Amino acid sequence: MKAKIYVDESAVPKYFKARPLPYALKDKVEMELERLEKEGQIQQVEFSDWAVPIVPVVKENGSIRIYGDYKVTVNAVSKLDNYPIPKTEDLYATLGGGQEYTKFYSNQVYQQIELDEDSKRYVTINTHKGLFRYNRLPYGVASSPGIFQRTLENFVQGISNILVRVDDILITGKTREEHLNTLSEVLSRFKRTGIRLKKQKCVFMVEEVVYLGFKINKHGIYPVESKVEAINKAPSPIESKQLLKSASVLVLVHFDPNKK
Repeated sequence: MKAKIYVDESAVPKYFKARPLPYALKDKVEMELERLEKEGQIQQVEFSDWAVPIVPVVKENGSIRIYGDYKVTVNAVSKLDNYPIPKTEDLYATLGGGQEYTKFYSNQVYQQIELDEDSKRYVTINTHKGLFRYNRLPYGVASSPGIFQRTLENFVQGISNILVRVDDILITGKTREEHLNTLSEVLSRFKRTGIRLKKQKCVFMVEEVVYLGFKINKHGIYPVESKVEAINKAPSPIESKQLLKSASVLVLVHFDPNKK
């Protein structure tokens, strides 16, 4: 299955020059470009009518993740894939009655999805090492979350007791046998479709797990205490920006025993 980015036919191609990089990041960006090219995720090209500068982000382990600044090009002229991302409320319906839990974290989520040939030209990045075109779905494209969610849900279609939310996957079962059968089928499908998982972030058959900011066990679903404490201590927003920032955590109020 290949992903397609739908760009308005009347859109005029936009080409931006590479931005200067901080000297401290240049070697790391070059190493990441080499890795991506070696793995076939990107390929160098001589010419492109579409190109964006890159935004390198330093990860916790000190390595670099490269984002294309697609807000200045393709995001402004493409049709957004609005495939629904599961809401927190979906936890109830999917995980009710579970006894144990397995949590998967998908590695380099978007770049596991191959792009169709026509879409590749829209996601060309311009770097100090030249132009590179993505062969796989890159970070920074507005439709990437919806595309990946749709793709992964298609892969696990027909399997019960599983919840997928982009790169976070949770499996349960009303009995251990049911759990193991689901786990076996999911791993088998991931192997066939080439979905890779990050071993360090996976947990298997545990009685309690933290998922999407909630603590989940056979007794129910509860907010993580540190999250609730942060809400209780947060000052009341007085500006629109502060209000938007607060909205991202207000879902936890749904579980607050002290709410009025």
